[in-house]
Amino acid sequence: MPPGKAASLIAVSCIALGVAATASARPQAAALDRALRAGGFYAGPDRTTNVDSITSGRRLLGSRSLRRGETGWDVAELQLALAWQGFPSGAVDGRFAGRLAFALAHFQRRAGLVADAVAGPATIRALRRQPPSAAVPLVWPLRVPVGDGFGPRDGRFHEGVDLPAPTGTDVIAAAPGRVAWAGPRAGGWGKLVTIAHGHGVRTMYAHLSAVEVKVGEWVAGGTVLGRVGATGDATGPHLHFEVRVDGGAIDPLRALVRLY
Repeated sequence: MPPGKAASLIAVSCIALGVAATASARPQAAALDRALRAGGFYAGPDRTTNVDSITSGRRLLGSRSLRRGETGWDVAELQLALAWQGFPSGAVDGRFAGRLAFALAHFQRRAGLVADAVAGPATIRALRRQPPSAAVPLVWPLRVPVGDGFGPRDGRFHEGVDLPAPTGTDVIAAAPGRVAWAGPRAGGWGKLVTIAHGHGVRTMYAHLSAVEVKVGEWVAGGTVLGRVGATGDATGPHLHFEVRVDGGAIDPLRALVRLY
C-alpha cells in the first residue's frame, strides 16, 4: 500500500452542526480521535497534537441513533470508531452509505448484537469497549522498523503495519497455522498469504514478490511464506502485515511480541 502518515489529516475542514458532510469537507483525523476519546470510545494510541478543541457546536457520537442517509460529524466519528474496532468502511467523510452499513453490521455480529446496521444505544456501548486481543502470540514476520502504522491515513484507515525491506527478503509465519490464501488477490493486495492460527486469529502478508506455500498447507512458526515485493497497490518494496481477530483488524503492535 502507498506510504503515508498515520496521523495525516483526513480532510481540510471540520463539519459544523447542521451542515451536511461532503467529500470535500471531511473532519480532521486527530480531532475525531480526540472526540472519540472524550466520549469514552476507543481511539487507539494518542497522537492528537496541535488540533482544534472539540466544541459543543458539534453533534457527537451517541447523541442520536444513526442509520443510512444520515450525515454529520457523529457519522464521521462512527466511521473512525468502527475502523479502530477493525471494521473500516472506506473514506471517513461523514456520510452513512452502503459501505458504512456493511461494516457496522459486521461489527454488530462480532459484538453479539442484531446486525441491523443502525448505531443505536447497544451498538454505542459496544463501540466503547476495547477491541479484542489476539489469543495467539505472534513473532515479527520481518525484523525491521515499522514504516507506516495502524490508523488513519490519507482520508482512509490503514488496517495493518508496513515493514519496508529489500525485494526478495524472506517473510516468515508469525505463528503456526494453516494457509488459507496463497497467491494474487484483487483489491490492492498483490500476492498475498493468509494464515489461520485458530482462536479466530488470522495473519495476512501482502505485496509479496513470490509465494512459497500452498492453500491447505500446515506451517510452523518461522516458516518462510514468501518474499518481500511491491505487487498490488504498493509504491516500493515492503510487507503489509495485518492481524485479524474474529474478522476485525487489530493493531499488529498489540499482538506481536516485543523485540526489546
